[in-house]
Amino acid sequence: MRKKLITKLGILGLAAIFLLSMASYSTDQEVTSQGKPDKPGKLKAEWIQFTGDLVGAQEVVGCCPNAGPFPEYTMTLPKDVGHIPAGTYNGNLFINGWGDRQYKVQFWIEGCDFAFEIRGGVFDFNKWTRVSTVIFTDVLCEDFCTGQPLAELTFTLVRHPY
Repeated sequence: MRKKLITKLGILGLAAIFLLSMASYSTDQEVTSQGKPDKPGKLKAEWIQFTGDLVGAQEVVGCCPNAGPFPEYTMTLPKDVGHIPAGTYNGNLFINGWGDRQYKVQFWIEGCDFAFEIRGGVFDFNKWTRVSTVIFTDVLCEDFCTGQPLAELTFTLVRHPY
C-alpha cells in the first residue's frame, strides 16, 4: 500500500514539474506576425553564394526565417535585369523554401526602386553536410513591388551552414 502511494505521488510530482516547465517555456516565446513562435538562439551564420546571372558570396547571420531578420547582402548583376542596370548593390536578402521543393529569392534596396523576386529552381539538400543547392534555369524574375516580369535568369544558389 505504501509503495503504491509513493509511486502515485512521484508520478503526480513529475507531471506537475512538466506542466510548470511547459507553461514557462510557452510564455518565453515571441510570437511572429504569422502566429508562430520564433525559436530563441536560432540566429546562425551561414555562407550564401550566388553564381551565374546573380553573383554574390558572403557570410550572413540570421537568414532567413519568415519573420526576419532580412540580412544585408551585396549582390552583383552582371547584366541588366529589366529596368535594373548591371552593377553591384547593397540591399537585403530573403531566401527560403517555397511550395513543393522549390525556392524563393528576394533581394531589395530600401523602397521599391530596386526589388526583385524569383520563385522556382531545382532544390537539393545534402543531409550529411547540411548544404543546400538550388539551380535556377531560365526562371522568371519579377519586380517584387509591382509583380511585373523583368527577365529570365539562370544561376545557382548555395547555402552552407557554419
